[in-house]
Amino acid sequence: MLRAYAAGADSIAVTAPVATIAELVTALDRQAPGVAAQLDDAVFNFAVNDEMLLHGVRQHPVRPGDRVEIVPAISGGGSSVSTPVMG
Repeated sequence: MLRAYAAGADSIAVTAPVATIAELVTALDRQAPGVAAQLDDAVFNFAVNDEMLLHGVRQHPVRPGDRVEIVPAISGGGSSVSTPVMG
């Protein structure tokens, strides 16, 4: 579903400065209106640099160069959409 926002690509680059996952989601929504509403659901988990976030996800810091992955909570081994933080 999220690949539609990424035009079928495996990643979306965010060049806006962001400091947290919440700010990243807002930046993604500016690039692809509607994505924030889709991600405001418990079926999606976030991982930063291959570390799955379990608590305080929206406040978790992100830094330039971090790789943020959006992973369906119930996965059958499919791929995820990743978001490199460029800002």
